Amino acid sequence: MTAGLAGCITGDTSESSGGDSGSEGGDSSGDSSGDSGSEQSYDFDPANPTFPQPMQALIQTGFETGSLSDLENMESRDEPRYGDPVQETPSDEGELLDPDKLAFAMTPTEDPAAYRTTMQPLMDNIAKETGKEVEYFPLQSYASQVEAMRSERLHVAGFSTGPTPFAVNLAGAVPFSLQVSEEGDFGYRLWLATQADNDEIDALEDLEGMRVAHSEPSSNSGNQAPRALFANQGVVPGDDYEVAYSGGHEQSVLGVANGDYDAAPVCSTCVTRVANSGNLDPSKIKVVWASNPFPTTSFTYRYNLTPEIQEGIRAAFLDYDYSDTQIAETFEGRGKFTEIDYATAYDIILQIQENNGVEYETGNLGE
Repeated sequence: MTAGLAGCITGDTSESSGGDSGSEGGDSSGDSSGDSGSEQSYDFDPANPTFPQPMQALIQTGFETGSLSDLENMESRDEPRYGDPVQETPSDEGELLDPDKLAFAMTPTEDPAAYRTTMQPLMDNIAKETGKEVEYFPLQSYASQVEAMRSERLHVAGFSTGPTPFAVNLAGAVPFSLQVSEEGDFGYRLWLATQADNDEIDALEDLEGMRVAHSEPSSNSGNQAPRALFANQGVVPGDDYEVAYSGGHEQSVLGVANGDYDAAPVCSTCVTRVANSGNLDPSKIKVVWASNPFPTTSFTYRYNLTPEIQEGIRAAFLDYDYSDTQIAETFEGRGKFTEIDYATAYDIILQIQENNGVEYETGNLGE
């Protein structure tokens, strides 16, 4: 992994940090209302993190995200290091796609229609800027989302972090934007979580012989990243500990809280959202290892949409401030979108997937 691991916080936690639509890479931040540990103060310095730490301490200090400066300081790349580059808009007009209605979808959740109302302000502006009616397209799995864009039934979409390269390589997706807050918070981290009172696990190396929940095969922080990053630290998932797929980050962290699993690598913003909803007491969970921030949900359009439609879609995301809409309310303040270059912003993800020998086939996405 070499360069791919640069900046990731190791198990000894002495290094400083360089900085994730119920889906991985969904955004969340801030205080956790209604939690039993919300009144307690913690001595945690995000600039010089040490572990283990109560999950509540990381939430209170905003350690679930990175900053826009982390994104801006990424080394620029002309081509992705792994997989295919983003497809160019066809020069042949006969190959361009000009649908009467644009289909929009967010990354799948347990309730496929959960974001229909939330994303309405954005869809309204897509309609305004493109002159096309926009319809929300609920989907139930990463594979169905990729297939829908590949078959030209889906035109605009938010893809979770791990599946984004699948969307680029298989479906002609063009990732162009990420969500950020007014303060510039972006992204999410991999947290290794266990029970706060579990005295047997205080570091990554303590996972030996344990039963650990990974979310699903194509998930970045729930499977791909730990397989690469943990192995770099001498802990090989599947060899040093038993991997049990939970089906999602919420299932993983709640399974840990209930004692069904000994530990779980989870998307920081996803489990923070679970805590913010009151479904998890973060003072009952501790984090024993954390990574630097990953890019969160990528917003994309299909490469062969007409240039006019592409321009309108980009304008609807990048030229508007959604800080006073349901978008910001749902994603804890992330009501703005910033432009990205896929090869640059997703370089760490591509390194992880290359290290894991990921093959971009729909069968590898899971359900």
